[in-house]
Amino acid sequence: EEQGPQVPSPREVQRVGWANRTASASACSANDQTGRKADCVHMLLRLIPLAAASESSQQMLDYWRFHGMLVGPAAARRCVKSFDGVILFMPSTYDPAAFQAEDAAQNVSLPFEVRTLTLLKYYALVLWSLTGLCTLLRQTRTLDVAGEDDEKPLLPTPLAVHRNVVECLRARTGASRVTLARRFEFRFRLIGLWVAMHHYRSASGGEGRLHLVEVYQFDRRVCAAWACAIAALAIPQLWRVLLLLGVT
Repeated sequence: EEQGPQVPSPREVQRVGWANRTASASACSANDQTGRKADCVHMLLRLIPLAAASESSQQMLDYWRFHGMLVGPAAARRCVKSFDGVILFMPSTYDPAAFQAEDAAQNVSLPFEVRTLTLLKYYALVLWSLTGLCTLLRQTRTLDVAGEDDEKPLLPTPLAVHRNVVECLRARTGASRVTLARRFEFRFRLIGLWVAMHHYRSASGGEGRLHLVEVYQFDRRVCAAWACAIAALAIPQLWRVLLLLGVT
């Protein structure tokens, strides 16, 4: 007597179904990871222009991570060491008239000038300003990355560097000319910070120096929100301390 095809039991059907689901999930996960890696590579290629022939893409990437406040010690040390000129950290409300080329030529400290930038100072700023935490939580947005040969015109912005500042850079080093080498612009959304980093290169004879000029601006609404949150946490604790001391 001929027998028809064997009908699988319900348990076997369930086992085969789970095996197919697991294989399908693994394939989807692998494809998803591959897609994410491709997206990340594509994003980096868009953010970092590789047109500058005088500098490698790795150097540009180091500066991008350095100003994004999330970089390893080796790359941070290279970036810190490269700034051998004037270093300025100033708010967008700075007064251009306060920058006088005569004072810069006599080595008088300029407004908002940092005489020495060290690796320790850099990481202290990363922690104190919460910018490193902001980037770690993916709350930092890159607005602009421009190299030396980028012909993109500079649009008017509150974070622009006045010509008086550039003239002070030239006078300090006795250079014949000062050119913009790189420009980075970030918005640290978690703390409401908008900042632009400008790299200026001064040339004098066969030598040149690299200057760093950072201009920043805080979002008052974000700062007010942070102040309210801190006050909401601090006031109950202060009230408890006063009750323990018997002041009230």
